[in-house]
Amino acid sequence: MAPKSQPPGFEGSREVTPEDLESLPAITQDALHTLERCIAEHHVADVDYKEPQESEEMIPFRPAFIKTSTAGNIVVWGMPPDANHWMELRLDRIRGVRDTGDAFEPSW
Repeated sequence: MAPKSQPPGFEGSREVTPEDLESLPAITQDALHTLERCIAEHHVADVDYKEPQESEEMIPFRPAFIKTSTAGNIVVWGMPPDANHWMELRLDRIRGVRDTGDAFEPSW
């Protein structure tokens, strides 16, 4: 299930800086640390995510990269556990993250 290319917009993104990360609210800081651990350990994360004007949803997610998008948002790219397409989640819209402990083999 390996994707054939990098996430859309990945080439135009940039690495996050310490200043970028310090600008995040406290709840997002906690989520960020859990996402970083899930990336390092290749664990599926359950992400509580809220789009504007929509209700919060829980998204199972295989996180891969944390970068700044071309629009200037700090995002995490990854894939659903049962699919091979990229998803981009904005960190400022993440309300919580839990490490499921379910390991996966990265395909990127």
